[in-house]
Amino acid sequence: MSRDRYQGSITVFLSLVGVLLIALVCALAESARIQGARAWAAAVTDMGLFSVFGEYERELLENYDVLLLDGAFGTGDFSPERVAWRMQDYMKYNTSPTEGLKKRAVNLFPMTAESCQITGYTLATDENGNAFYQQVVEGIRENLGMELLLRFQKDIQEAKRQQEAAEEYENQDASAWDNLEKVQELQKEADGEEKQADPEPVQEAPQENPLDTIKKIKEMGILGLVVKEPAGISEKRVEASGLPSNRKRNKGNLPLKETEKGLISDGIFQEYLLGHFSAWTDPWDQEGLAYQMEYILIGKNSDKENLKGVVNRLLLLREGVNLVYILSDTKMRTQIKTLALGLGGAAPVPGLCIALEAVLALAWAYAESLLDVRTLLSKGRVPPMKDASSWKLSLSNLAKVTELFDSCDDGGGTGQDYEDYLRILLFAGKKGRYPLRALDMMESSLGDQRARADGWIVRAKAETAWRFSGVFFRVTEAFLPVTSGEAPYRVTGELEY
Repeated sequence: MSRDRYQGSITVFLSLVGVLLIALVCALAESARIQGARAWAAAVTDMGLFSVFGEYERELLENYDVLLLDGAFGTGDFSPERVAWRMQDYMKYNTSPTEGLKKRAVNLFPMTAESCQITGYTLATDENGNAFYQQVVEGIRENLGMELLLRFQKDIQEAKRQQEAAEEYENQDASAWDNLEKVQELQKEADGEEKQADPEPVQEAPQENPLDTIKKIKEMGILGLVVKEPAGISEKRVEASGLPSNRKRNKGNLPLKETEKGLISDGIFQEYLLGHFSAWTDPWDQEGLAYQMEYILIGKNSDKENLKGVVNRLLLLREGVNLVYILSDTKMRTQIKTLALGLGGAAPVPGLCIALEAVLALAWAYAESLLDVRTLLSKGRVPPMKDASSWKLSLSNLAKVTELFDSCDDGGGTGQDYEDYLRILLFAGKKGRYPLRALDMMESSLGDQRARADGWIVRAKAETAWRFSGVFFRVTEAFLPVTSGEAPYRVTGELEY
């Protein structure tokens, strides 16, 4: 009896120890399983985000080489909840990887996604398109060589030089013509007094004044002067109030990572614009405006107005450098002085000849610039600074400048083409407006009112809530007062194109 009693005690003791050992092993296994489940939940969250971001707008990638997710999914109504629903659909399979397999397959990580929320996002239009700018510049800079970066610096210097010359021309042009008018009034008064003193003066044939012709030309429509066939100019228009740059836009709630800025970054972005948006020489033939680069520079809602704005800026650029060349050439200055003496008459009032010389130089530069711009619009080339071999208009033909237009329509020439001059205008323009205007063109080119640039996601942050069902604790539930329970867990994921 005693021996049997001891044997029973040992059996009970070993049973209790065995239960505790089993419970300990199950607890360790369950703890390891929970860690694995957490890692799996994090992976599922990341895969869900990655899958959603894989639905980027294909047409934008093909035409503009950018990755942007339409947060409205074609409905035109941007909503973070839509993105979350889409993400939850992608996560559904990965939370039950054994679903559909044989019944004997065991899922060691049973979990339930209780919620999925997009807690933060950055839109392409945020900070006036700066989010879009950052993606473009960062993506291109990685593939740039030092040679191209040095070229950007050279282009910036050239743009600055030409812009300064253009501003100087503009300042001189307004004051010189006003000054000439005042001096001419004094000359008329002097001529009237002389006529009263000598009623029978010797009649001389008046010399033709080319400035009268230039005045008339300046009053004409600029596009009719520099475009061979004005009727061929695009008549496309867009509704300005509907463009992202003008309407009230959705805004992201994540701080923008501004890693790209400065002159070199601006140069990279402008090269991107020139490489992906249409212009007068190669117009866009689908939905939206035909001259996209002209819109990015000018911002009007019609192709004609944008082309006119670019032409006026090109004309001013050429006027500035052409005037610099005229004033630097001794032979040309002598010709101007001779013509001014002839136009001033036998007894000019003080200052008349000087005023005429100034205006003649400006008028000559203007007329030559008309020929330059017409050449550029005919896909020809014009050098940044001319010399005797590339100068087209003689002073004696100043009044006949329109007769030389046909000679520009075949293009030709050497130097920079229309795109090169657009690059100069971009450097000299208001750079902060370019990203949003580029998005205007991207949105309108899709030709679908459901596609809205202020719904295009660049970066998103998601939070998922999970509940993990117990597995190994189920073994101990049979003989210990413990329950498997369900462990809550939250995962945060973030992804950026």
